[in-house]
Amino acid sequence: MVCELCGKEVRTKLMMVEGAPLNVCEGCQKFAVGEAVVKTETGRVIATPIADRLEMRGRRMGTRDIYSQGSDKMLADDYGARVRDRRRQMSLTQEELAKKINEKKSVIIKVENQDMRPSDKLLGTLERALGISLKEAVEDVDTSTSKEAFKTGMTLGDFIKYE
Repeated sequence: MVCELCGKEVRTKLMMVEGAPLNVCEGCQKFAVGEAVVKTETGRVIATPIADRLEMRGRRMGTRDIYSQGSDKMLADDYGARVRDRRRQMSLTQEELAKKINEKKSVIIKVENQDMRPSDKLLGTLERALGISLKEAVEDVDTSTSKEAFKTGMTLGDFIKYE
């Protein structure tokens, strides 16, 4: 191909030069700014760092199914009692446990009283420090509905019957 800067008939590479995408030879690549460029499916030419950021943005902004991505375990209803019982079995005070996991004593008190729902990070730390599991398995619930149920539509009488 022909270098669009110097006109040499050599192998070229698509790069950004002064904000414009140009096919340049190895000698003219020193005038290019940054990395090579990328052509998108629509034919647009964009710089590689910008393409990387756009790809990351696309992944971040994409839709996610919040029900399928979670694990089959949820926080147990009696997590506070589990923490308290295990802490007492290990002969630790609330203050000692707090120092052991590098948290405040008030956090331990709130978790044991179930006044605070611990974050996933705190859950993992407590589980490792105490050697217990604070999550329990949850059964799958069928949330699908048949289309026949909606063919006739819901009337006010149907609504009253459900209540």
